[in-house]
Amino acid sequence: MRNTCYIADPALIERMKKKNMRNIVVEVASSNTSDFEVSEIFLRLCRDEHADYLVEKKRYRRENCDDFCVILPPYRLEYQQNVRFYIKKWWIFTHLAYEGISF
Repeated sequence: MRNTCYIADPALIERMKKKNMRNIVVEVASSNTSDFEVSEIFLRLCRDEHADYLVEKKRYRRENCDDFCVILPPYRLEYQQNVRFYIKKWWIFTHLAYEGISF
């Protein structure tokens, strides 16, 4: 198993410090009906208490980095050697985005 390097852009680190959150949670949302199935990877920030809950109760995995922690789901996702997290802006909306994670 190769080591994955998790990288967060400085703007994201600054936002995390401002909100007093140091954990990035990677989650998968799935919706299936009789006609089709849709799955999507999404990110969110969380506080240490909720991260501890995810690790202890939901079997998520914690990867510690210098300025932040990444909380990964227990199911199989494919991670490239470098995974990058950043803030993506569109018009007046901002959201967390990623590169290097796939199903």
